[in-house]
Amino acid sequence: MQAYPRTICELSLANLHLWQDYDHPRVTRINDNICILISPEGGKPFFYEPLGRHKLNETIETCLRQTGLLSRVSASILELLPKERYVIFHLRDQDDYIYLVQELAAMKGKKYDGKRNHIKRFLKAHPSPVYRQLRPEDEAAAGQLFEKWFAARKETRYFQKLAYPAQKNALARAFSGFSRLHLFGGALFLDQELVGFNLGSELSREMVAVHFMYTDPHRHGLTQYLLQTACKETYNNYKYINLEQDLGIPGLRTAKLSYHPYKI
Repeated sequence: MQAYPRTICELSLANLHLWQDYDHPRVTRINDNICILISPEGGKPFFYEPLGRHKLNETIETCLRQTGLLSRVSASILELLPKERYVIFHLRDQDDYIYLVQELAAMKGKKYDGKRNHIKRFLKAHPSPVYRQLRPEDEAAAGQLFEKWFAARKETRYFQKLAYPAQKNALARAFSGFSRLHLFGGALFLDQELVGFNLGSELSREMVAVHFMYTDPHRHGLTQYLLQTACKETYNNYKYINLEQDLGIPGLRTAKLSYHPYKI
């Protein structure tokens, strides 16, 4: 795998496992490449880009004969394809947001003035937050926080009917497979109450993908403080942090752009 470093969050083993109830992934081997078939709930089946480059064009042709569609294809794969042979279009809602870990850890400069102000306001209201490594035994508290987080968003038209069970099941799978999936993250406490956590896995030697980040929606500046602290203390061994997609949700897109991604 390291010969072809992955940059797309869906290609992490953890993501495939966590969202299996929604994506129904199946794995096969074509021309010694690993190919992953996705059959999303209520959607058309498609293949992800092949993991491997052996007989790449033949492999892609085989996938397309089965589904007619490859999705979440990276630029590095597109560069190798005869573009006149395919109809290629951009899935903006599925673009991953890639950031420099050290930049988010420092949040220096004028462009981060607003973020630093949010953090200062949070620390003024809560001067003694406790941040530590997230543990499997935090599952119950994490579940309660997820319910509080989702309750503040479920009335919006951007959350589909399946959003709640899909996320809840994925979070449960994360805690049940914590060690096997090599997941790691951080937990933030105020007066011994879990008010925020993040959970991710290694996507490549240089990049970590954060699959979950939930915070108490009623505490101003908490999200900014949690992300900065996670980059300082949990993900600081990586050059890049992948905060996944915005799924076309306007507020989420605005929030992700406000952290000034290194690459989309």
